Amino acid sequence: RALRLCDTTVSVARIRAGCAAMRRGILGDPRAHRGPARSSHSSSPWVRVPTRSMATGGNNVDTERRKANARAVRAVPIRVILVSKGGGKDMDNACGEWSGRIGRYAPFDEITVKTNPKNAKDPKAQMEGEGERVMKHIDSRDLVVLMDERGKDLTSEALAELVAEAGDGGYGGLVFAVGGPFGHGAAVRERADRTIRLSSMVMNHQVARLVLLEQIYRAWTILRGEPYHH
Repeated sequence: RALRLCDTTVSVARIRAGCAAMRRGILGDPRAHRGPARSSHSSSPWVRVPTRSMATGGNNVDTERRKANARAVRAVPIRVILVSKGGGKDMDNACGEWSGRIGRYAPFDEITVKTNPKNAKDPKAQMEGEGERVMKHIDSRDLVVLMDERGKDLTSEALAELVAEAGDGGYGGLVFAVGGPFGHGAAVRERADRTIRLSSMVMNHQVARLVLLEQIYRAWTILRGEPYHH
């Protein structure tokens, strides 16, 4: 019986070896497709893949682009002057978060000018009244950027260059002016150094305010070479 059991064990082993050889002949030796031997110091059997590279085009690509856009910039005070009736508590809280982020890079302030301060019935007179109030918050040394639906389209990188220009050009401050429901008064338009737009579509003033603040923050992260902007 012991002899038979031994013969049976040997036969089973030979059958298994034969099956394995057949699989290798049909599929190829799986050992040939294995990667380099895993280090004895590694605790995980899995190969680590940088998943962020699939989402953003590669860490190396992002790093090189950030380095290319980064530069030293003199920070000047930034003001957003908004002609508005107010955005409500929720909008103010949302904008306050972005204002706080901008404040990490440069002194920042938001100024709200009341819509139609003179209660004029004529739209032109309303714009001029609003414009007079806006001009009180603009200094002669400021770089003034008018936000207007007929303005020039800018990329986020181009806006970063505009922020840098305010510091490099010796300006005392950078002002973004958002007009009222009928636009900007003549005095504000004449004073503007640049006229840009956030979109070719018309935006609610509070929405434009929120988008503008996020873009100003994004501009600073571009200038600092930080990974917020991809």
